[in-house]
Amino acid sequence: MTGSPRLPVGAARVWIARGRRAWYRNPRWLLTVRTAAAAAVAWALAQLLPSPLQDYSYYAPLGAVVTSSITLAGSARESVRVLLAILGGAVIGVVVDWLEAPGLLAIALVVALGTLAGGWRRLGAAGSWVPTSALFVLVLGQQDTGGYVLAYAGLVLLGAVVGLAMTALLPPLALTPADEEVTRLRETLAVQLTALAEGLRQQHPPTRDEWRARSHAIDPVLVQMRTAVQQADDARRGNRRVRKYQQQADRLYAQARALESLAFLVEDLTELIAETEVAEHQKVALGPSLRPAAAEALDRLADVLRTIDGAAADAGTTRDAYAALHRLTGDLREARRGSDDDLFTASSIAEAIRRCLAAVVPEELARQDDRDRGTS
Repeated sequence: MTGSPRLPVGAARVWIARGRRAWYRNPRWLLTVRTAAAAAVAWALAQLLPSPLQDYSYYAPLGAVVTSSITLAGSARESVRVLLAILGGAVIGVVVDWLEAPGLLAIALVVALGTLAGGWRRLGAAGSWVPTSALFVLVLGQQDTGGYVLAYAGLVLLGAVVGLAMTALLPPLALTPADEEVTRLRETLAVQLTALAEGLRQQHPPTRDEWRARSHAIDPVLVQMRTAVQQADDARRGNRRVRKYQQQADRLYAQARALESLAFLVEDLTELIAETEVAEHQKVALGPSLRPAAAEALDRLADVLRTIDGAAADAGTTRDAYAALHRLTGDLREARRGSDDDLFTASSIAEAIRRCLAAVVPEELARQDDRDRGTS
């Protein structure tokens, strides 16, 4: 008897693992499931309410949708903002209706006042609901303004509460997207340092255009990392799962802070080298005697970034990086002895490399790690 082919156990596990990684990597998938479920539950609950609330039951799922956010704290903030916007718009609609202005003038007035009030900074993106709410109240609530406002705001509140409950039931941590953005920034910085090292290894210094071609865009990657880490930090608030992943989260935030400092240092270092070690200058900062050691120090620093796993970089790679930095400073001392030049810019480059390395692994910690390994 023949049947449908079965997936081998090993292959099935691989596909399941990939699916889980994809799920954790995309918080919006969970947001989609939660929002859809919250909208359905809000609609079902609204159908149980008496009239006139039941007549406007569609506002309940609307409330679940417009107040949804990836994190519990974000959903709570959005709920407050949307409700404030709706109530503010309702007040505007009621006041304009009370004035009994002509139809066209009334429409223009509620939109103008609503748009103006919606610009309040604390409302954020929810500010667009102020003129919308004012229009709804003016146009749809003419027969029973008070009842309509009660139904409108009350059902949106019901939907928001259901959405918050659903988020509390299925709370995300958003650590995987943040970890991936941290890794991407770390790799971007390593690539930039390698590009600088390759430029210094050329027989002659690169031109300005060649240095420009070796410069990688760090700011966009840094901004995306900040956003992802902020979202992960936001997800911790009120999250019942946070204790289980507290150590992982703390390690992630520590890495993000270190990389943010490092990103600025690498940008400064890139600018310093690209401005002082160029073919257009008769006198360069490093010259043929110091460029090889500087390139080696940059390469070893890039290696340190690439070997970071969890809380620390590979100890051996870190030792090599500090050894390369010490060789560069030693070559600087030798160069000063044979020259009247104070080599200030070259010293600044060496100091910039030291600061970059210290931002990842301070030298005293690297030495402590060596001592600990020696006594273990």
